Amino acid sequence: NLAYHSTTSNMRAHLENMHPNEHAMSGTQTKQPSLDSYFLPPATSSLSAAQRNLYTSQNRKAQKGQEPHLAEMVVKDLQPLSVVEDDGFRNFVRTLDPRYKIPNRKTLMEVKLPALYEDCCSQVRKALSGVDTVVLTTDMWTSRATEAYLTVSCQIIDENWQMLAYVLETCPVRGQHTADNICLQLTRIAEEWGITDKIQAVITDNGANMVAAVLKAGWAHYPCFAHTLNLVVKDSFKAHPDLLEIQQKSSAIVAFFHHSTKAADKLKEIQVQQKFPEKTLIQAVETRWNSVFHMWERLSEQKEVVTTVLCLLGKSSLCLSEEEWAVISLSINALRPFEEATREISTEKHVLVSKVIPLVSLLLRTTATSERQGSKLAAELSVQCLRRFRAIETCYGLAVSTYLDTRFKNLAFRDSTNVEPVKARLVTEMQSVSQTSAPSSSASSSSSSTSSAPAPATTSSSSAGAAASPPAAKGGIWTEFDTQVLASQQHQTTGTDVLIEIRRYSEERPTPRDQDPLLWWKNNASTFPSLSKLVKKHLGVVATSVPAERIFSKAGQLVRHRRCAIKAKNVNMILFLNKKKKKVSKVLGIVTLYLLFFQNALNGKKNYFIFVLYFHILYS
Repeated sequence: NLAYHSTTSNMRAHLENMHPNEHAMSGTQTKQPSLDSYFLPPATSSLSAAQRNLYTSQNRKAQKGQEPHLAEMVVKDLQPLSVVEDDGFRNFVRTLDPRYKIPNRKTLMEVKLPALYEDCCSQVRKALSGVDTVVLTTDMWTSRATEAYLTVSCQIIDENWQMLAYVLETCPVRGQHTADNICLQLTRIAEEWGITDKIQAVITDNGANMVAAVLKAGWAHYPCFAHTLNLVVKDSFKAHPDLLEIQQKSSAIVAFFHHSTKAADKLKEIQVQQKFPEKTLIQAVETRWNSVFHMWERLSEQKEVVTTVLCLLGKSSLCLSEEEWAVISLSINALRPFEEATREISTEKHVLVSKVIPLVSLLLRTTATSERQGSKLAAELSVQCLRRFRAIETCYGLAVSTYLDTRFKNLAFRDSTNVEPVKARLVTEMQSVSQTSAPSSSASSSSSSTSSAPAPATTSSSSAGAAASPPAAKGGIWTEFDTQVLASQQHQTTGTDVLIEIRRYSEERPTPRDQDPLLWWKNNASTFPSLSKLVKKHLGVVATSVPAERIFSKAGQLVRHRRCAIKAKNVNMILFLNKKKKKVSKVLGIVTLYLLFFQNALNGKKNYFIFVLYFHILYS
């Protein structure tokens, strides 16, 4: 009798021992096929053992080439590390390639991401070592886990006149957020990146602790222009309680439509009947002043529809009076230039500080126009602008950057008398730069002339050549006089060249406003050798701390409910890698593509989907 077991080994042994002839005729395999044979493509079944080993080796290389792209996906999309353990993700990867072994979250966090981080750090250090000036932007934020963080980013202009931005560090700030504690963190980060002596300016919000921290570190501080505009508008509202009352009534109307499905449905119905745009109402947010502008603008657009619905639903008490609608209309006209300026400086990739003076000048002009129309808000906005920006044209850092911006130059100044002091100080700075570089060039020229000193001239042509160039001090009674002549000629040449550069630049036509001024300086750096050195110093300052604040939204995605316990060092590493736009290893990615293409060729299948997918991952 044949005993029952869960495997076929007992049956095979019985056939071999008791029925050898039948077993031989059945052709039963003596060795069970391996699991890999089920996943190997049909085209490889006829390959030799050496070819199969080569195929397996190439598959391992392809997997190693794919792992950096998995790490990049996690940091680019700010995915939780647990995504590699999610069933849906694993099933998707298994569908693409059953042989690919997904690394676990521990390997990803302790091996793959740190390797990627170190590689990116070396690239950033190399970029920072190649520049003379660095601009920092910094701000603080609080995570969902109620932990305070300080994010520091930097902007530089590289040798190709490209503005580059990097996140240097996101570190936790424990204890009180005093100026001393913040200053310690800022100086530590600057020292670790080797940029302490290169920092040209630091841009923060108007918080007293942030301003004091920067000044304690000995760096120049620039207030965030976007934050200052926000304070201008908020202070203007506070000066008029009647505007705050209208704002509260408007918010109540929007809240009613947002909380009542009946009201929302009725609003859509009336919009269709009266052929109004089918748009929802916008609620104001405390932290963003321009949300009040958008709320009032949408309410004014839907005024008739909103009033009709409120009356039909018995909520006439929420309706605004005609006088209040008139105030809202005037306020929208007064706020529109500020909203436009805020949107412009918040959406551009790099907003140079050279835009501050032109924008303030334009805002003051538009508020004056609205003030003449009877807008109380416009009058207060003008007062607050003058209070916050009263001395910007006499601030050398702001004024010189505006003058060196080929789009604005001296045309953006409200008071033209403020231009000449800027030019005079700029000339002094250019002379200082020229004199600093002069000793090295004079030393090299003197050494070369000494090594190849010619014999005393005897011909007339040689005498003429000697007369054309200033004679060198040869000793004797003329030594002191010759030295004095050489020094005076060199001083006059340097000063004359600087003045010529300034005059030639002043005579250049302004470039179109949508053109990058750095591109103009890249093409004309050889024409203005002294001035172009200072452009990288002054024109590289950004106007807002928005680059640091953009990290907050990223951090909000990173430190969420699936990762509320993430460690501070990992927050820093992932945010750093997320900001780093460049691919870490394109060569590795290209090798991966070739291996995948070769793998598909061995499969004997036209599986172009996988090839296209990895091409998208590499170059998207």
